[in-house]
Amino acid sequence: MKMAAVNRITKYNLENRTRELNESGTSLRDIADILTNESRHKISKDSVFTFLKSDERYTAEIVESKTQLKAKVAEIEISTIEQRKQVIDGLLGLAQSAENEHTRVLAFKEANNALDSLDKRLGKLTGDRGVTINNINAVKLEEISTEQLLRMINATT
Repeated sequence: MKMAAVNRITKYNLENRTRELNESGTSLRDIADILTNESRHKISKDSVFTFLKSDERYTAEIVESKTQLKAKVAEIEISTIEQRKQVIDGLLGLAQSAENEHTRVLAFKEANNALDSLDKRLGKLTGDRGVTINNINAVKLEEISTEQLLRMINATT
């Protein structure tokens, strides 16, 4: 019998109205009376109670499902970041072990591009002129000529 009444709430499209009345603090008895008057079909207090309990479980399942989906997305994002970090580490290793300056500069440029890509992924770009490092706006490595890079590398070694 309760199932038929719950089906009436659904059948007469009273779900939203039932939720609205419940959220406004209306008693179950008053919700049943209002729904009965508005739909011109008998809706009992027990039917309202059963529907709302069922609806709470459904809502909880949706929330749980969304939470699990968000956790999966976060795991994928972390995995992507870790993979990008491995690529960057590989490029930096290649740059440090390069046999000639041209190869070293190219590897550093690619490492910088990969870092920029990761910054964009993380939403950390500050504008068109570079990334913020310890509150200092650093120019993108790709904007520096190869000759300037070679002079900088030679000055630090």
